[in-house]
Amino acid sequence: MKDDFYTCGGGYFWEDVFFYQKWRIQRNYVSKKCRLLDNWDIRRHEGSFEECRQAFIKYIEAYEIARQKGHMIIMIHSLGQTKNIFKPLWRLALKHKFMAAAVNYPSSQKDIESHAKQFNFFLNHLEDVDTVSFVSFGTGNLILQKLFSEKAAWQKKLKISRIVEVAPCLNGNNLLAYLAKFKPFAFVLGPTAAELSEDRIAKINFKSGVETGLILTNKPIWAKFFELILHKTTPNISPQEAMLITGARDVTYIATHNINVFDNQRICEETVKFLKDGKF
Repeated sequence: MKDDFYTCGGGYFWEDVFFYQKWRIQRNYVSKKCRLLDNWDIRRHEGSFEECRQAFIKYIEAYEIARQKGHMIIMIHSLGQTKNIFKPLWRLALKHKFMAAAVNYPSSQKDIESHAKQFNFFLNHLEDVDTVSFVSFGTGNLILQKLFSEKAAWQKKLKISRIVEVAPCLNGNNLLAYLAKFKPFAFVLGPTAAELSEDRIAKINFKSGVETGLILTNKPIWAKFFELILHKTTPNISPQEAMLITGARDVTYIATHNINVFDNQRICEETVKFLKDGKF
């Protein structure tokens, strides 16, 4: 198969396992084959992880790719989404001199433990970075919780600065857990949805030991509609309850009607503010 082929970025069937200056190595979650994508999502090589990594080294020399250095923000999307939701936040983070990696993972194809294994691999192979912070959206905070509940090599190599969780899943999502009981929805939503019942989430320890800021938002209209039709509700959570559950340093509430919450400028600004100052 020839290289130099434009891709759509692999949002649903590929998992990012390496990132450097907008170049990525992705692994197909089924075949386990890897591919090297440049900053335009053009495939430059295909093969094993090590083969793609060696190919990238050649491109560093050929294209004189600048060395990355310093503090990187790792962005983790929610169920059924891709890294593209973070574009507004990613641009703002770069303006404030952060490096930023919005990470794709096949959120509707694997369970939370499997997603955490991908992120451990990704972080273990993060190069020329000394400090990391995390931004999660929705169910992305469950992957973070899993990451911090286990010891990994990257935790010794990298300084962990701060976390911002936007609309975190702290009391489950009874609607998605209910829908996952039916085969058509289970096929679309994947294994993660079945793990989101209120009872199951209540058993999780969300206290990571890292300075954390929470941005709570209102439920989207589509969620309210389905909850009304199906009579399955997920209780709202107050800032006080959220702080108690997570041990967060600061909590704020921002109402938004944007389909993508990161199209809300204030959410992006408050996220970067906490990452810089430790407060909203």
